[in-house]
Order: sequence, then C-alpha cells, then structure tokens
Amino acid sequence: MKSKLQEIASFAYDCVLEVKNKSFEKDYLSHARKLPSMIVHNGLLTTCAFIRSKKNDEAWKKIEEHIKRYMKEIENKEVDSLVKFFSGLDLKEYRLYTRKVLHFAQWLKRVAEGELKDEEQGK
Repeated sequence: MKSKLQEIASFAYDCVLEVKNKSFEKDYLSHARKLPSMIVHNGLLTTCAFIRSKKNDEAWKKIEEHIKRYMKEIENKEVDSLVKFFSGLDLKEYRLYTRKVLHFAQWLKRVAEGELKDEEQGK
C-alpha cells in the first residue's frame, strides 16, 4: 500500500513522462516551475482562470489536463471546468483544495526539473 505522498509523487512522475520529448517539453518545464508560486501569489482560482485563458498553448493545456486528472484520480472528483469547480466551493473546501493542488504542483515542478530537458542548463 502506498502512502498519499508516494501516490502523488508517482502520479506527477507519470504526468511529466507524458510530455518528455514532445515539442512543448521546454515550455511545460517553464510553466511547471511557475505553477506553485502562481497558486501561492494569485490564488488557485485565479491561476486556473489564467491557465484556461492560455488554451492555445500546448504546455498550459497539458498542465490543465494534469490538474483535472489529479482531481479525478487522486481526489476522486470529476471536474469538467476547474474554474467552475473551485468557484463553487465554500471557503474551507477551497483552502483545502488549494493546499492539495499546490502540493501536486510542487511535485510536478520537482519531477519536471529532474526529467525534462532545459536548454539553458544543457540537460
């Protein structure tokens, strides 16, 4: 049996492997690095609205898909629209999901930094 930490780390690893060697790998890495601080500084709802506004950017679309899959597979919540789901929560639930998605975003960042190519660092 896996701990919740192991489950989230494994899920983040699988998400990052999906974008490895794709044309938008570098952009995904850049966005994954920004995601945790965006959630902290702007809030989860505002960050999700921003991500949705970038629907023509493959990397942001993939991050949105990964957050939705995280909600479904780890949190057991079927989410069609992140903005609609998070805006419908009461404050206590919103803060709880902010912490949970932030934790996932931190794992996504860690794994992406270790697995994806960064031309600036020569990886």
